[in-house]
Amino acid sequence: MKNRLAHLIELVQKIPEDCLDKAIDLIEGIVDDSDEDKPSPPCPHCKSDKVRRFGSANKRQRYRCNQCSKTYMQTTNTAMHGSHCGEAAWKQVIKDTVDGVSIKATAKNLMLSTDTVFNMRHKIMLALEAEEARNPTVLSVVCELDDTFVLESYKGTKLPKGFWRKPRKHGAVAQKPGISNEYVCISTGVSRGSGTLAKTVTRATPSKDDINTVFEGHIEPETLIMCDGAKGYNDLGERNNCDVIVVKEKKGFTHTNTASSFHCFIKDRYTQYKGVATKYLNRYNALFSKLFRNSDNAVNEIYDLLRKSDGQHHHSVSDVRGLNLLEI
Repeated sequence: MKNRLAHLIELVQKIPEDCLDKAIDLIEGIVDDSDEDKPSPPCPHCKSDKVRRFGSANKRQRYRCNQCSKTYMQTTNTAMHGSHCGEAAWKQVIKDTVDGVSIKATAKNLMLSTDTVFNMRHKIMLALEAEEARNPTVLSVVCELDDTFVLESYKGTKLPKGFWRKPRKHGAVAQKPGISNEYVCISTGVSRGSGTLAKTVTRATPSKDDINTVFEGHIEPETLIMCDGAKGYNDLGERNNCDVIVVKEKKGFTHTNTASSFHCFIKDRYTQYKGVATKYLNRYNALFSKLFRNSDNAVNEIYDLLRKSDGQHHHSVSDVRGLNLLEI
């Protein structure tokens, strides 16, 4: 889908100066008409639909509930609460996130600051993380469990003096060969039907306790688990009354190809996003889990999630900077 918002901005930049006032009046009229056409949303505080229009705030329609007498706007208690960007901008940021567009490219196309787009993207991922916590993914019938590894990253952070390694440039490699503490483990589970899970709890090779921590509450009893033979998966199978089948690679082919495809998807997105800071990794894991095998419907589904006025998906800028950070 074409970036229509960026195209509109491009057209506005070409408008002759003597036509600017006319164009502004026209666009403001369209915005005002769209507000008039929208039905009044129910009260996010008491859920009553006995509401009425109650002036405006920051050029946006405000409402008042006749039952609880509280005032609110369309975005109150939603993930978009407090944002100066409208529906079109949010949808485009969601689409760019889904398509793997970097934050700098999105900011340039929409003429927004990189901080604004960064905050919007992370609010999206925090909402997905909150939804996963409320409705955990359950892997059932036949699932493939496997691990993939990504190089740790302190992107956006200046390393202190005396740090144990020198700063890396994008695309650099680890100092040591093989899987070492320079790598962060992403434990993944993919159901053959539906359901995808990715989570990080440790560096290097995960232990039995790490595997149980990741998949606790996510495996349905009597599910057939296919894995690479790590001993921790046997313990997981016993805990959840599941059969475990060890799959060995033969001539480049394994029966865990779905999990391998998920790993390729994650690595590809890492490249497209120009790297991911390790402290934000579980937010991105929630995003990767949502997008794998579901990219076509993801934009509308995520936007509908952000519009929920239950307050469970609303996060502030301070949450973006400090909530649920990965510390390993």
